[in-house]
Amino acid sequence: MQEGVLLGCILQDNTIIKEVTLTVDHFNDVRNKQIYKVMLDLEREGVEIDPITIMDKVGVTSYNQLGGGHYIQQLMNSVPSSHAFKTYENLIIRDWKERESKRLLHQYSNQDLKEGEIQKLIAELNILDESNHNHSFNKKSLLLDMYEEVDTETPKGMSGIPTGLTDLDKFLDGFQEEESIIIGARPSMGKTATILNMALAAGKSGAIPVIFSLEMSEKLLLKRLISSIANIDGFKTKNPFHYMNDKEKERWKDAITVLEKIEFYIYDKSGMKINEMRAKIRRIQRDNPNQKVIAFIDYLTLIQPREKYNGNSHQQITEISADLKAMAKDFKIPVVTLAQLSRGVEQRQDKRPMMSDLRESGSIEQDADVIMFLYRDDYYNKESENANILEIIIAKQRNGALGTVEAAYIKEFSKVVNLDRRMS
Repeated sequence: MQEGVLLGCILQDNTIIKEVTLTVDHFNDVRNKQIYKVMLDLEREGVEIDPITIMDKVGVTSYNQLGGGHYIQQLMNSVPSSHAFKTYENLIIRDWKERESKRLLHQYSNQDLKEGEIQKLIAELNILDESNHNHSFNKKSLLLDMYEEVDTETPKGMSGIPTGLTDLDKFLDGFQEEESIIIGARPSMGKTATILNMALAAGKSGAIPVIFSLEMSEKLLLKRLISSIANIDGFKTKNPFHYMNDKEKERWKDAITVLEKIEFYIYDKSGMKINEMRAKIRRIQRDNPNQKVIAFIDYLTLIQPREKYNGNSHQQITEISADLKAMAKDFKIPVVTLAQLSRGVEQRQDKRPMMSDLRESGSIEQDADVIMFLYRDDYYNKESENANILEIIIAKQRNGALGTVEAAYIKEFSKVVNLDRRMS
């Protein structure tokens, strides 16, 4: 019904076709497909769309096969209000999605699906679900929101999700929605500890952190979180009953209580692909429409690309980097991804990372909104005056300043916290 009503709207007001974003494939009825195609052709040619021009375009015989003047008149009479054409368009898109979903599921239902085919099905369903042909730029609404921003106090004076580190938040104003953030470091710099503490801060602020761990198990990550909250040596978490004293056991239980009150998710499947992550985030957002979501990924080169590219790592990283940014933009969330740096860092006198140390750095540097590096001088220099200090080097920030901030890194607790120079 809605197909005919939309065609009737176009017949009543030809300007509507300029705003309709449907293709012929969105229509189900064969007659409506043909009529819409003719309408598109007439619009491109600058010819008025009416029963006469449609008949002239297709010829009398084809016109009669489409239902002739009676059907065209029926379309015009079926319109309650041409002003509601967007509603009819949305209904057509909804029906098209349902048909396509059934087609895809039927197509794959009789096959013995292998891993690659399952991933292809997931990707196709994701693309279908995200199809939005009616996105529009609402200038008035956006400008009104911006007008009110100067008089609206944001929580803790921050526009983004807090990182948990005061000095870093001064640079970033928290993690911003739609931004892809890359945190690069060499092994043993405290990458995982850093994002776990950031995730904890996000959760405490009311956001929902979603951690995709492609290397460590969810149980190990939970133990690290408990160790950080309770200030318990990570080694003792291997066997709490044997290694912990009574006070530590109490802190262990208290930390678990803290985590129980924070909504967060950990997915520890190795070899995960971006489309799988998107599916998880989409479900979480649907279940929690009023809460902010932030994704943490550990780490970039463990993400499986959609295509193998014959083992070409440059093409693989290029695809993954673009997909991370697309995920941040599509879901309007910050996406924080860890990245291993090349061994070239070790060959230099000053081992602080640089942009060129990112593997396949060109695409990452182009796509990322923020790139930060982690550096601990005491890892390379045991006599360093900066023991237990983690430098966070902001090497790129699309919408802000560059610089370096310092945090305290307590390795045995997997803890990264604000640095108090009076105590260091």
